[in-house]
Amino acid sequence: MLKGNRGFLLIDVLIAGLILSASIAATMYLFRLGFEHLQDRAHVSNALSSKLPQSLNLLQVTDLEQKQGVEEMGGGVTLAWESEILARTRPVMGTGESSLPGAHELFLYQVNFKLIYGSHAREYELHAFRYKTLGSPSEGVF
Repeated sequence: MLKGNRGFLLIDVLIAGLILSASIAATMYLFRLGFEHLQDRAHVSNALSSKLPQSLNLLQVTDLEQKQGVEEMGGGVTLAWESEILARTRPVMGTGESSLPGAHELFLYQVNFKLIYGSHAREYELHAFRYKTLGSPSEGVF
């Protein structure tokens, strides 16, 4: 060993240990941030997904002629929807000269809706079939 190099090995090991400790601490901090972010996203996803069946049931009984609406679903989730009529028809019973218009009018709606939780939202689209009774054969409404 040379006289000028005494004690440098110990300083080199101490510096390497400090660098290793700092990198481990930084890695642990980044893992914690990533975990918290994923946990928040999972919470939002669960909150929105849990309200989807309830939203579909609500839209089944909603008057879609209103064209739009907003409903509070609970748990901080809001349902906002818009409807557009795609087609409407009145079926015909029979053929030729003996045909009579049916007692119902049929509607096909496109419903665009979104579930909103805080600043997060998920958009969905569905088609809804509806009918309206115009009268009955006993009333003579044909």
